[in-house]
Amino acid sequence: MTHSNADAMAPVLSVQDAIFPAYPFSGLLAIAREQQWNLTDLFPAFTKENSDCAEGRELVCDAVTPNSRINYLQAREGWLRARQMGGDELCLWSGARKSLPQLGQMALGMAAQPTLMDALQFGLEFQLIAGSMVHLQFESGTPYSALVAHSLFDDAELHDFLSIDHLLTAVNAAHQLAGPSFHLVQVQLRLHLPLKRPLFEQMFGCPVLMGADSNRVMLSNEVLALPLSAPDAAQVQSAQRACEQELAAVGALGRQSLLRMLIAQQCEFRTVDEMAAALRMSPRSLQRLLAREGTSYFQITEGVRIDRAKRLLQSAHSLDDIAAQLGYSDARSFRRAFKRWTHCSPAEYRDQLIQRPRA
Repeated sequence: MTHSNADAMAPVLSVQDAIFPAYPFSGLLAIAREQQWNLTDLFPAFTKENSDCAEGRELVCDAVTPNSRINYLQAREGWLRARQMGGDELCLWSGARKSLPQLGQMALGMAAQPTLMDALQFGLEFQLIAGSMVHLQFESGTPYSALVAHSLFDDAELHDFLSIDHLLTAVNAAHQLAGPSFHLVQVQLRLHLPLKRPLFEQMFGCPVLMGADSNRVMLSNEVLALPLSAPDAAQVQSAQRACEQELAAVGALGRQSLLRMLIAQQCEFRTVDEMAAALRMSPRSLQRLLAREGTSYFQITEGVRIDRAKRLLQSAHSLDDIAAQLGYSDARSFRRAFKRWTHCSPAEYRDQLIQRPRA
């Protein structure tokens, strides 16, 4: 079966789509003003001519105005410039400066839920309204569950930085919803900044494990079951309709990034031709879409495999077993790929796990 183009597939969320409002940058913009950074150098698309402004330009922070949305490429350039000036810990200060009421109908829908878990799930369903630049997802467990930050687009340079900002934003929202009863069990971060660990623990209010295989916050199920103060089913339905309309207005309703689509289809076990068929497009169209996003099928599948490998290496599985589970022909091929991506062998990675201090 052949496909002439990508039109048969659900619309893809692209790095070039202007869907990100000013809200996810509100903490950063507040810091930039205080530090007297040039705001137009960070996010020129969020400025407009204003004759009443002394400098002739004024920052726009109206997240519902179509003209005040930027695409991922524009957003990442602003974040990279800001990180150059503010350092790696800037993600903590920016995440801590965001407020739940700024989210409009999304905030109303979260506050009207019966429990904290319901509120967070509502927020995750409509996280693109908040301009989420990573994909936050719950992983349920007993007695703890985790809120995990996954990549929305293939951007290794900024993924950890954005994940910390977004996880701290979610934690602050949970604090505002549940009050003083809310607390975290642990935070696990991929960054390895031991000298900054006390600052991270102060900001998250719990032990922080660094050098982990993913970015996540751990919560007890007891905390997630905390009742909220003003449940209102009618308000939830009204907010849901408003959120769906807002996503539809910017063309994001029902859309996923190509990276999330490929991961959901277990791309690490499929060839390009097999994946293209599953997505109802030609292999050439798939490769062209990936090139537009600044990545390749090999880069994505290898990245997914290595992330899974890191989790499997924490168990007692042999290298032969891990290689087979990940689709490598043998342990030697797996070792080569792992070292190419992580700059250490699987054995060295396991040694680091043993030596790593636990929170």
